[in-house]
Amino acid sequence: MAAPTAPLAGAVVVSIGHTLPGLYCIAILRDLGAQVIRVERLRRGGAHDPYAGLDGGFPVRSLTAGTGVVNLDLKVEQGRDAVCRLARKADVVLEGHRPGVAARLGVDYARLSADHPALVYASVSGFGQTGPFSQRPGHDVNYLAETGVLHLGNPTGLPGVTVADGLAGVITALNVVAAVHAASRSGQGQHLDLAIVDGPLFLMATELEHFWRTGRARGPGDTHLTGRHPWYDVHATADGGAIAVGAVEPAFHAAWARGIGAPELAATQHAGGEALATAWHATRDALAGRTRDEALALFEGEEACVSPVLDTAEVARSPLMERVRIPGTRDGESLVRSPVATAPAPWGEELGGGALLERFGFDAAEIESLRRAGALGEDP
Repeated sequence: MAAPTAPLAGAVVVSIGHTLPGLYCIAILRDLGAQVIRVERLRRGGAHDPYAGLDGGFPVRSLTAGTGVVNLDLKVEQGRDAVCRLARKADVVLEGHRPGVAARLGVDYARLSADHPALVYASVSGFGQTGPFSQRPGHDVNYLAETGVLHLGNPTGLPGVTVADGLAGVITALNVVAAVHAASRSGQGQHLDLAIVDGPLFLMATELEHFWRTGRARGPGDTHLTGRHPWYDVHATADGGAIAVGAVEPAFHAAWARGIGAPELAATQHAGGEALATAWHATRDALAGRTRDEALALFEGEEACVSPVLDTAEVARSPLMERVRIPGTRDGESLVRSPVATAPAPWGEELGGGALLERFGFDAAEIESLRRAGALGEDP
C-alpha cells in the first residue's frame, strides 16, 4: 500500500507574533504536513532579548525544526506588505499579538481576508480578543492562577512545565484543522478567537459544576485529586525521590493497601475521620526510611497504579521516548515530535530569509528593496 498522504499536505501556514502557544501549535500543524513559515521580529543592533537570562534558556527546536523563517519588521510598510503577500498564498495565518496590535500593524483578519475569503486566521491571546481582561498581559502561571487550577494544587503550585501554553497550542491546532476543513467545503474562512485561559477553564469543568450545584468551592485536601487520600498522592522517599500513587478504582486501591501491609484498609477507601487518619499513618509507616526503589518494590506484582517520579534524565532514558524521540536535523541532536498519530509528515526544508521569499514569488529586486528599506533581516 502507498504511504498515506499527510492530512495537511500542501497547506501553507504563516505565523506572526507567536509566543510559546503558537510554537506548540505550528509543531502540530507541521507534523500534520503543513508548510509553516515563521515571521520573526527583526532585531536591530543592540536590541535586547527579554528571555536571554532565563536560567540557561529554553530550547524550542523540537517545535520549530522543519519550518521556514523570515525576519520582517512589521513597523515598516514594506515589511507589512510582505506579510500580506505571504498571507495571500497561505491557508492559515496564526497571530499571537495582544488584541488590537495586528490591526494597528495592518495585518489583521479584516485586511488579510479582504482578497482571500477562504483564509483561516487564528488569533491566540491570553484572555481573548474582547472583554475586560483582553489587554492584560500574562504567562502560563498567570493563566493557571486566574482559572483556579493553582488553587487546587500544592502550596507552591508551580507545575514546572507550561501547561496552559501547551494546551493552548493543541486547542489552536484542533480549531485550525476544523476551520481548514470547513473552508475546503464552503470556500469561506473565518477568524478564530482563541484565549490561552480557555484550556484551563475547560479542565476546571468538574470543579465549576460542583460549585454551581453546591455553592461550595473546593480546595487543597477536599478531593482525591487535591491530596485528601494517601492512595492518590505523591510521597517523598528517604533518598530524596518520590513515588506517585493513583489507586482510584477499588481493585487498584486493594492492591495499594496490600502493598503497604494494611489490606484491611481496602474496606475504608473513601472514609474520613479516624479511618482516614489511620490510612495516612499506615502509608507513612510503610514508606518510612525507604528509598524510591525500595518503596516501589513493595508493590511488585501488584496493579496498584504506583509510579516513580522521574527526573528529566530518567525520562530521556525511558522506553516512553520511543514514541516521540526522533533524530534532529542539526549535528545529530535529538528532538521531540508532537503527538500526531496520523503518520507524521517528514520535516521539510528550513528555508529562510530571501530564499524563502523567492520560493513564494518575490523576485531578486523586490527582496533587495525590502533589505534597503530595513524591513528584511539577514538570511539565517
